[in-house]
Amino acid sequence: PGSFNKILVPYETGTYNGQWSAVGRTAVTTTLAGCTAALTTLFGKRLLSGHWNVTDVCNGLLGGFAAITGGCSVVEPWAAIICGFVAALVLLGCNKLAEKLRYDDPLEAAQLHGGCGAW
Repeated sequence: PGSFNKILVPYETGTYNGQWSAVGRTAVTTTLAGCTAALTTLFGKRLLSGHWNVTDVCNGLLGGFAAITGGCSVVEPWAAIICGFVAALVLLGCNKLAEKLRYDDPLEAAQLHGGCGAW
């Protein structure tokens, strides 16, 4: 969640404790968004397709990571959960759009990084 060089940089207020809180927040929000997106994608795909698929969980997790990356050190933990939930919905929507447009992307990389990253 952060490089060791960044952890040792003091705050501008002059304290030399380092930026441990930013690194901790980054770890928490990234984990929350990824896990929320993974579970939402798992159950969403189950409702839509009628079967369980581990690939959907992995792509949901990555979609949550892509969605939270831009603001992971400043987002509140509750907002990270919402971000992951919406990222899963975006991923499911992008997958349906790609299926409708007959876009061949078996790894869902464009939907995952394009859709969830834009969100």
